[in-house]
Amino acid sequence: MVVTTGNCSTTVGCSETFFHEKPSLAGSVVLLAIFAILIPIAFALGVRYQTSIFATTIITGLALEVLGYIGRLLLAVDDASTKTDFILFLVGTVLAPTIIALALFRLLPPIVATYGDNFQTWRPQWHNSVFYAFTAVCVVLQVAGAVLATVPTDPNTLDTGSRLLVAGLAIHLLSILLFVLLGLRFAFAVRQQKDILNASKLTVHKTRRFKTFLIGLTIAAFLLTIRAIYRIVPISQGFSSPVAQDEVSFLVLDGVMVLLAVVAALVSFPGRLLGTTLPSASIQERRFASRPERPYPTAPVQLQPTYAPTHYRQSIKSSKSYSPRNSPRKYNSPQQNMVDSEALW
Repeated sequence: MVVTTGNCSTTVGCSETFFHEKPSLAGSVVLLAIFAILIPIAFALGVRYQTSIFATTIITGLALEVLGYIGRLLLAVDDASTKTDFILFLVGTVLAPTIIALALFRLLPPIVATYGDNFQTWRPQWHNSVFYAFTAVCVVLQVAGAVLATVPTDPNTLDTGSRLLVAGLAIHLLSILLFVLLGLRFAFAVRQQKDILNASKLTVHKTRRFKTFLIGLTIAAFLLTIRAIYRIVPISQGFSSPVAQDEVSFLVLDGVMVLLAVVAALVSFPGRLLGTTLPSASIQERRFASRPERPYPTAPVQLQPTYAPTHYRQSIKSSKSYSPRNSPRKYNSPQQNMVDSEALW
């Protein structure tokens, strides 16, 4: 899995190159700088629109990309590169898109809630739990696979690490495809019931900002899908394969794809429409538009008695023959004068 040069019978003279040729120094520096610049931008947008969860997830993915390209930069400038640099590069560039994709996965339930319950094609209650589970499994498999595929010297252990790494990437790809499938089902449901949507008072879906948000989310998911497919191929063939050693394909199909996906997510920042975790203004607009106008229920009204009896009082203790039936006059109790205003409507 690792390209070695020199006499490896002793520690001296045996150097691990990891690449037939050194990684591109200029490409690594440019991507490292851009990913680092996007971190404060994502932080500022999160503070501005109070979307802490989305912004924190994106920032975590960007920080992992920065760590990954720091490791790649060390591999490019250091002749005696170490396994630590390669693990830093591998773990950072593998985990970062997984975390960034999680930020996109959480946006689908608020989008569905914005349109209304009539357009639900699945239960949004389990949406986040399923994708959290996918992400957790991906992270565990990718970290374990990256360590086992680089640190040990046993060939069997190296092969096991590569398989775990490929399995983690495959699950990551599966989660993106599931997300895309749910999005397509929802889009088809909206298109089928377009007349209902046009007849409603909801107007947020017609705004240019909301359409830009949906386009940005679609582009980001598409770019992450391309990157996941590409990354599976070189790792499955081995780090020393021609595909894995191709510097241009890695910078374009991995680094640039992730970079453009993050830019698309930040340009169409969801906090402008969806608020912190769920849509605020758009949800209220939908609820009031779909709720029929009816008077609010009021408290029961107590009617005043039509007369105030001042005579014919009889003590129960003073008369043994007293009976409610023999009472000269029946008084209406306060409970009988209670009228529920809800029944009046």
